[in-house]
Amino acid sequence: MNRKNLLILIPATVLAAGLAEGRKALPRKEKPLPGKRRIACIGDSITFGAGVARKREKLAWPYVLGRKLGEEYQVLNYGINGATALLESKVVFPKWHDFIDAAVEAKPELFLLMLGTNDAKDVNWRAEDFVRDYSVLIDRIQTGSPQAKLVLLTPPTAFPGPGRRDGKVGFGINGQILAEETVPRIQAIAEERGLPLIDLHSFTAHHPEWFGDGIHPNAEGNQAIADFLAEEIHPFLPESRSTRMTSL
Repeated sequence: MNRKNLLILIPATVLAAGLAEGRKALPRKEKPLPGKRRIACIGDSITFGAGVARKREKLAWPYVLGRKLGEEYQVLNYGINGATALLESKVVFPKWHDFIDAAVEAKPELFLLMLGTNDAKDVNWRAEDFVRDYSVLIDRIQTGSPQAKLVLLTPPTAFPGPGRRDGKVGFGINGQILAEETVPRIQAIAEERGLPLIDLHSFTAHHPEWFGDGIHPNAEGNQAIADFLAEEIHPFLPESRSTRMTSL
């Protein structure tokens, strides 16, 4: 049976379901909902939810965080597979910086910026360029949303993928660069610019079980990250209307 005949035998409903599932696994510029307090998460595939791709709209940490915060909030996911802080990268999603413009236009009250894992690839890592371009991203966010709070996140720890006998991290990422070069520079940028920092790298350091492929959080990892962030971002969110009503 040739390929053409095989496709004819596949029910249209199955094809439609497959196409719909594929669309869920593609990055998109999420639209803000009116009347919601918004948080914008800018990052790479870790933020996008690549480790839970088939159910990312439910299991990726930004959506889990949104449910934890309650109906008053909308947590927008602007994670892009392959994203780096670099303005020019050999492996980045084309024009991914357009998603930063979309995040700014959503007028969130809080930005969570987590980049650096893809920057730690040997093909990408250029220390001076990373610091320069990461700072450019910060300026771009702060200029576009001067009233919003910006919190920097260090990326999670990178672990060797399952079954790897060489002890190396997958996807071309250099775990040593990430831990010893990228993370310290993000910490230094936060200190220099007086920006709050949440250290996901330390938080995840002893939990390889949270990462199915060593890089991308699985369902358990996304839940743990969301739980951690819900507590850590609390000081940066003004008292909610629901909290005020409860206290009256």
